[in-house]
Amino acid sequence: MADIMNTLCGWTGTDGGQIVVGASVLVLGLTHFGWASGFADWSVGGISVGTVAGTVGVIVGGCTLWNALV
Repeated sequence: MADIMNTLCGWTGTDGGQIVVGASVLVLGLTHFGWASGFADWSVGGISVGTVAGTVGVIVGGCTLWNALV
């Protein structure tokens, strides 16, 4: 299990991963306050920006908890 979590969470330490995480958290925050709901609805191939941001949020949240508890 530790290997899977380390692999899953490892990309967040890269420069590109940090940009994706930062942008996703920004989109999630803005949509929560109703400022970027139109942006979160944009989609490419049926996958919306909001879905990607939410998925990244779940992964990063899981990684944060994993690192804090293990």
